[in-house]
Amino acid sequence: MTMLLLNVFGGLAIFIFGMQLMSDGLHQVAGERMRSILRLFSANRYVGVLSGAVVTTVIQSSSASTVMVIGFVNAGLLTLVQAMGIIFGANIGTTVTAQLVAFDIQWIIMPSIILGLFLSFIPKKNVANWSSTVIGFGFLFLGMTLMSGELKTLSENESFKGIFQIFPCAPVDGVMPLTGVLGALLVGVIATMVMQSSSACTGIIIALAASGLLDLYTGVVLALGSNIGTTITAQLAAIPANRVAKQAALAHTLFNMTGCVIVCVTFWITWNQEPVFFSLVQWISADGSLARQVANAHTLFNVCTTLILIPFIPMLAKICEKVLPLKDKKTKYQRLEPRLLETPSIALAQTTSAIRKMLKKAWKMVDGTLRMYNRNDEKTQKLLAQLDKREEDVDTRQKDITSYLSQLMQHPLTADEARQIPILLHCTNDVERIGDHAFVIRAVMERVATSGCKFSESVEQEYEILYREVNELAKRTIDALADNAPEHLRMAAQLEKNIETQIVRAEAGHFTRLNEGRCTPEAGLLYLEILEEFRKLTRHLTNVTDRAGMIYARLPKAGKEN
Repeated sequence: MTMLLLNVFGGLAIFIFGMQLMSDGLHQVAGERMRSILRLFSANRYVGVLSGAVVTTVIQSSSASTVMVIGFVNAGLLTLVQAMGIIFGANIGTTVTAQLVAFDIQWIIMPSIILGLFLSFIPKKNVANWSSTVIGFGFLFLGMTLMSGELKTLSENESFKGIFQIFPCAPVDGVMPLTGVLGALLVGVIATMVMQSSSACTGIIIALAASGLLDLYTGVVLALGSNIGTTITAQLAAIPANRVAKQAALAHTLFNMTGCVIVCVTFWITWNQEPVFFSLVQWISADGSLARQVANAHTLFNVCTTLILIPFIPMLAKICEKVLPLKDKKTKYQRLEPRLLETPSIALAQTTSAIRKMLKKAWKMVDGTLRMYNRNDEKTQKLLAQLDKREEDVDTRQKDITSYLSQLMQHPLTADEARQIPILLHCTNDVERIGDHAFVIRAVMERVATSGCKFSESVEQEYEILYREVNELAKRTIDALADNAPEHLRMAAQLEKNIETQIVRAEAGHFTRLNEGRCTPEAGLLYLEILEEFRKLTRHLTNVTDRAGMIYARLPKAGKEN
């Protein structure tokens, strides 16, 4: 008995290992494209359901799909309704695993393992990922075969068999026992919460059914419970996330629970002395095995409940918003979302977004100090009073972006993605330096005020022209980080030339005035310092703009920027 149990758990371990290996391999092979599908093909709830189903079918993990979606919501890349559609579609995609393990294809086990091992010797990243997928596929069925074989032997032991009859769900006089149904549901929920994989739990249920330890009714109810239990993954992923992400996780739980309730109600509606749902399962399965019937019931449940509830997604979203209302009017999105590190292209685009926001903050500081000379109103004074705090915020953003890019470097990157990182780091440093110049400009302006210097009318006109053009360059740079459109880059290049020409002309005019005695040395020195600050600001902005054409444009977002 002890040896049999060890063999069962050994087979289970191989089964779960194979599933994880196959899922990870598929994740690496198709992950980037699949994440793009999740992000881009979510325009409406119907397309979202389809994209969620496709992605989960390919990467063979509804948990991975759900966690990705929670990350997208937390970063502001998806709205609640969009996320719900994708998560519901993932429920359909995950049924493919159950359909796979219900096949009796032992002949493919050894060829898969041999082929996968052969592929592992080929030193190419994509081939190595396929190696994991193929070997995982072989181990999946090897574990299933070992587990099923030992379970069939154990099914002859009445004591062992009695364990699986604690919560019998088979109809008595055409009626399924309520206690048995609730008990089996709870077992399915707890088992999946512990295993963190509904696919693995459903695979075990199918193995138990194939060995004769479970009847169709109990197996199906356990599978329904696993659909509720799998929502714990989304709940855990949403713990550190914002309120909207928590609403998406709640929607996943409510959807699966509602679907289970709908199906369970049919257990007490009979057709020819058989619960309606099971009559439909048996009709679909024809003369299929018990394992096939459980797999078909799992698919039928997820497909039907999704189709029934799709029209009610907006209503379910409102319920989630009522249960978990936003604490603040403005939702805080985490642009540098850790889960997006698994999606380098999107993580890089989000980093660009963070740099753009950082530049807007830094330029607001500079603009406030440049306004001190002839626009020193109450608004400017208020901004100047917050200058130290704003500088601290810009420095923190620089550290966060640098840390995020450092973490991203630890993930598998394409050559193009790897080239993006130093470019973004240089942009971050330039933006931080722009913030530093605000303090230099403030010090110069304070010296202008305390010295009592008054610039001539021509100098003030020069200052005004430079102020407007540098401000316009900053706006173009910010816009270039948003979408690196050619017109922004062209305009920024032209502005840079205009500003340098204007500075050179202003310096020449200044020296002429000094020679003619129309300007005091003290005022002249201060004006030269201001011109040099304009030149340095222009240089930093131009550095960012030049690199903007080489970096990923920021992705459109669902929420407002903050």
